Parts: sequence; structure tokens; C-alpha cells
Amino acid sequence: MLLEICKAWLVGFIAALPIGPIFLMVVQGTLCYNRRAGLMVGLGAATGDMIYASLGLLTLELIKAAVLEHQGLFMVLGGVIVGGMGIWMFHREVSVDLPASERQLSDWTCVLQGFTGALSNPGALAAMLALLTVFSLGAGTARTPIWALVPAVGLGEAVYWALVSRLLSRYVRVGGKTLRFGSKVAGSLVFIFAVVLVVRGGLMIIRN
Repeated sequence: MLLEICKAWLVGFIAALPIGPIFLMVVQGTLCYNRRAGLMVGLGAATGDMIYASLGLLTLELIKAAVLEHQGLFMVLGGVIVGGMGIWMFHREVSVDLPASERQLSDWTCVLQGFTGALSNPGALAAMLALLTVFSLGAGTARTPIWALVPAVGLGEAVYWALVSRLLSRYVRVGGKTLRFGSKVAGSLVFIFAVVLVVRGGLMIIRN
């Protein structure tokens, strides 16, 4: 049981490693506001990935098949949502004249940003299924109860985002102009990710 819980922790940690929209959101939240903002975005993303982990651990083949079968449509819809986030990040004003500890951004805003960003990418479900299979935690193979494995996945991802936000806030120091510029770059990159997602999803729909 303990070994499978450790494996689930590793699944969550590894699932968070790829650099994508969530990483950019965490970086922007941490540098433009404070470590708490970046961490909250990461926790929101971890919560979203826990839902995908639940689908992978449960024998909900109908739901998994539906998501993967209509992956193109979900990609297009997810791309639109992520694109909206990118635009919001680009235009969001940052109070760079204040110390990072005094810059405020609602915890719920950060959590919702990360949660929506994670669920908007159906490819994350495929990646989660692959990781669970690699670690022999797929549906019907794990002996540990799902109520213990899913939080372990979320904890692994949360630890990763805590480390990222901690290192950024401790070792990265940038001026006001750089923060504003970096914020717009992050928003632009998230929007580009969204465009790629929409294009890929559209191509999948056409092929099907």
C-alpha cells in the first residue's frame, strides 16, 4: 500500500514537469504578485489533474473513451478557454511599484485559473493514463483504495509547484519594467499554446 502511494506521488510530480500554460501561469503569478499566488495556481492545476487521475484509477471506461474519442472537440474548446486566459494575463495590470508581499491577487482567482487551465487540456488525461499504466496503477491493477491514491497524486503535483514558486520568489529578482514585459510575454505564450491546441483539435476533427 505504501509503495503504491509513493508511486502515485511520483505520478503527480512527473505530471507537473512539462513546461506549458500552467507553468507560465505559475511563473507569472509568483513574479508579478507573490509566492502564494503562484502556489495557488499550482494547487488549482493539481486539483484538476486529480480528476483525471480519478478517471484513470476508476474503471470508468465509458467516460475515458468519450473524452479520448472526442479529444479534438475538447482541444478546440480547451484552446478557446486557455486563449481567453492568455488574453487576460496579457492585459492584467501588475502593481509593480508595491513590494511582492503587498501585491494582491485573489486566492480563488488563482486556483480557478490553474484548475480551468488543467482541465482544458484533454491531452493531460492521456498523459495521466500513461503514467498510471507505467507505474502499474491503472484501473483494476492497484490494490490501494482510490481515496488514498488520488490525494497522493495531488500531493506530488502540489510539492512540485511549491518548489517552483519557492525558488522563483527566493532567487529571481526583476525590475518593474521587466515584470510588465514578462507578464505580457507569458500571456502571449499562453495564447500561442491555445492557438496550437485549437489547430490540433481542428485537424483531429477533420480527420475523423
